[in-house]
Amino acid sequence: MNRLLNLLLPVFLLGALAACDQQPSREQQILAKLPLQAAYEHNIGRMASLLAMDHPQVPEEQIKQVLRKHLTVEDQRNDLFKLYSTANFSDAEFETIVEATQNPEKAKALGDTEQGKRLSEKLTGLMRASAQDKAVQALAAQRMQQVEDDLQALP
Repeated sequence: MNRLLNLLLPVFLLGALAACDQQPSREQQILAKLPLQAAYEHNIGRMASLLAMDHPQVPEEQIKQVLRKHLTVEDQRNDLFKLYSTANFSDAEFETIVEATQNPEKAKALGDTEQGKRLSEKLTGLMRASAQDKAVQALAAQRMQQVEDDLQALP
C-alpha cells in the first residue's frame, strides 16, 4: 500500500501543477475582461426609454425594474458566452475585441484596417444569425410579452 501511495503522489502533484497552469476558460475571460454589467444597464436604459413612449404613465425607473425582472443580466451573460465562444472567435480575435471594447481609440483605428473590417463583419453576421434564429425570436417575444403584461397591469 505504501508503495502505491509513493507512486501516486507524483501523479497527483503533476496533475495539481497542470491545473494551476491552465488558461482561464473563454467564459472566465469574458467575465473578467468585458464590461458586462455596464452593457446590461445601458441596454436596460435604452429599452426603458423606448417603452416609456408607449407607457407615459409609468415612471422610467419602474419600467427598468420590470425589464430587469424579465431580462436578466444572467441571460445577457449567456448570450455573450455563446457569441464570443471559441467556436466563433480565435483567442487572437477575442483579444482584439476586448482591446477595442476597452479603448475607443484602438477601436476606431481598428475599424480602418482590413482585419478590423473582417472582424466587424464576422461579429455582425453572428449577431444577425442569432437574431434570425426562430428559438431566439420566440424567447425574446415571450419575454417582451411578459414585460408588456406587467407594464399594462401597473396603475
